[in-house]
Amino acid sequence: MPIKINSLREDEIRDIGNAFANFEYAETEYGMGYLGKNRQAISDYISAYARMAIRERQLYSTSDAHEAFIAFKNPGVKMSSGSGAELLKTVPGRVDIGHLFKMSKNCGKAGKSYGAILSKLKIPYIYVGMVVVRKKYQGKGFMLKVLEIAFEEGRRQAVPVVLDTDAHLKKDKYEHIGMKCVTTQHFADGVELYGMVYEPDNIPKEWKSEIVLEDMRILKEKNKNIWDRFAPVYTDFVTGTPGNKRAYEAMYRRIRSMVKEKEVLELATGPGVIAKQVADESKRTVATDFSEKMLAVARRGIVPSNLDFELADASDLQYENESFDAVIIANALHVIPNPEKVLSEIKRVLRKDGLLIAPNFLHDNTKKISGIFSKALSFAGVNFEARWDAYGYKSFLEENGFKVIKSKQLESTIPLMYTECIINE
Repeated sequence: MPIKINSLREDEIRDIGNAFANFEYAETEYGMGYLGKNRQAISDYISAYARMAIRERQLYSTSDAHEAFIAFKNPGVKMSSGSGAELLKTVPGRVDIGHLFKMSKNCGKAGKSYGAILSKLKIPYIYVGMVVVRKKYQGKGFMLKVLEIAFEEGRRQAVPVVLDTDAHLKKDKYEHIGMKCVTTQHFADGVELYGMVYEPDNIPKEWKSEIVLEDMRILKEKNKNIWDRFAPVYTDFVTGTPGNKRAYEAMYRRIRSMVKEKEVLELATGPGVIAKQVADESKRTVATDFSEKMLAVARRGIVPSNLDFELADASDLQYENESFDAVIIANALHVIPNPEKVLSEIKRVLRKDGLLIAPNFLHDNTKKISGIFSKALSFAGVNFEARWDAYGYKSFLEENGFKVIKSKQLESTIPLMYTECIINE
């Protein structure tokens, strides 16, 4: 039965270090041991890592017989400065400076580890820092048994389990027991680091490695439009002031009640500010945007299981007629070049008794903050196709085939009118 290790004798700790250091690499491989002066240096470092893991309560064993050990860190847990300092003390005198210099030259080209990618995208994960099977138990299935301790924790928390390994043979073994290699970092000839991940069935679909790596690729691409540039900061831009935050929270409450058990389409979702707050009340929600980077940002964090993000042009939707019970478009019609075409498409995909939810920022010359906001967006490259006041916005909706059944100007830093409409027969 797996146990958490609270203490070990020094000879047992040394046994862990020696078992790790005695791994036989392929003829053309050096592994991360390339950094150490010799095997003893590697053993010293791993022994120090085991001591740190005990101190941080992160070391586990397969049973009281200590056939194998695993050290892993849960999401959000940080190593104490004291433990880090103790680990660093093992480095001086044990590192091959020449090899360190060669590796450092390639660090910028090696790319990010998978753990670093998940951290960048704010996806929680369990990180396995050490896996060791004692020599007399090797080849008897204990690698799977010890990894299963972390895998079970991953299933319990519904998060990926990540580790890095430095040998092709180790990579093959990890793949054989259910992990997959998703990144390869090349530091020097014979020195690769393979990013392995175990993905429990219950993790959100947006946290699957295929989507994560694709989103990372999209986020690194050159911006194609102004909204790509805004993607990383858009949420803070529209909800970052106390007034706007209160207004959005009021909208969330209202929209949640209006989309209950409905099939919902959101247009111009941006980073999914509204969709992620209301989708769990709906039967199903499809949130769309024409900026891939906005969608890559939207898929981060917690996403309800009934919410899908899709690339779409609001003025040329590919959905069938009368496909949705409700359509949401928030703070977008005034910056879209052809808002009339968008409303026409919304009418087409809405069912006859469907609901349009269309909150929108208003242009108010009497409010200084409104002018500052408009100028800031214009300076950033956002063109305002319309500058509606409350009356002008409602008139625009009604002139394009909708009947406004509810409108309320919310108290916010930037004037914002919450609006609900039905198709005007």
